[in-house]
Amino acid sequence: MDKYDVVIIGAGASGISCAIAYKQKNPFKKIVILEQNDRIGKKILKTGNGKCNLGNVHIKENSYHNWEYIKRAMKQFDIIDYFGEMGVITRQDEQGRLYPYSETASSIVDIFRYELERLQIEVRYSFQVTNIFTEKNFIVYGTSTKIEAEKVVVATGSFAQEKTNGYELLEHLGHHIKPLSPRLVPIKVEESVKSLQGIRVKCLAKVKEFEEYGEILFKEAGLSGILALNLSRYVNKNDKIVLDLAPDKSYLTLKELIEKLASRDIATILRGLLPKMVILDILKTAKTPEEIATKIKNYSFTVKDLYDFEFAQVARGGVDMDEVKEDFASKIINNCYIVGEVLDIDGECGGYNLMFAWMSGNTVGKHI
Repeated sequence: MDKYDVVIIGAGASGISCAIAYKQKNPFKKIVILEQNDRIGKKILKTGNGKCNLGNVHIKENSYHNWEYIKRAMKQFDIIDYFGEMGVITRQDEQGRLYPYSETASSIVDIFRYELERLQIEVRYSFQVTNIFTEKNFIVYGTSTKIEAEKVVVATGSFAQEKTNGYELLEHLGHHIKPLSPRLVPIKVEESVKSLQGIRVKCLAKVKEFEEYGEILFKEAGLSGILALNLSRYVNKNDKIVLDLAPDKSYLTLKELIEKLASRDIATILRGLLPKMVILDILKTAKTPEEIATKIKNYSFTVKDLYDFEFAQVARGGVDMDEVKEDFASKIINNCYIVGEVLDIDGECGGYNLMFAWMSGNTVGKHI
């Protein structure tokens, strides 16, 4: 049975960053990453539509669910310096989202692969961890072999777009898992939106106490786009989502405009304001200038459900944060650390979740 100082389960963003930070500090220690896929960083390649949204410079309290547990560590983490040390030049857009200057996610995975090789960090691919036992050290079981390690880091990720047994492994070790649900995911609505499929609108969206300006993309059965993904962090079944399709125009301005054009074909005239199919949908139920203006300012949908995990960017729920220390060490099991999406932490769209993965992995790598 092979023996290591540290075994990391998962070669995603948090696991890779943990391994690199640990090996930089402890060059003579023996470390291995166990990855169930045949390559590292599978999910990294999908981020930012393939451009790799590394993080975001605009961190605020509502950027993360369970922010109070991570706020100190997040404020201390400099994402630009972190990647700068690996030679990655970043570029920032108007929303504060950070990308590699190349705007290709594969370049980031290549750089991490190089760093792992340069630091002589062993990675075992297609290694499915089936169980973890604690004796004097940890015994990590695979389907055909087992590994002994003094310390273990669980970086298995969430159910979002991936199959993981990380929750099961940690439950077996004594941790409690908060209920899991998809987040940053399209929203199914009760109303028929099939005629709007593929149409994008810029709008101000409101649901309960949350509101945000952005873009909605209509799907066959619901709402997608960055704005809808962020809304998915706040909605429940039967909630009303209200879209203001002309947030810079008042109701009165719109009503007077429509009244002035009442003798013309409104469906054609309003094409300068909104896409044709959206106008036709509004005109199905709104006939008078007052009704049309009201509908434009209050284009409403009822939440039916969220799309499944396969469509989600992250998961809500995971390891109870009350059972994890500030340095992401387990309060339940000595020498066990938990990082990334398997924890009950999720952020809004725009690089926040990937940034938490880098930060939590890097923090553990430095503090083990």
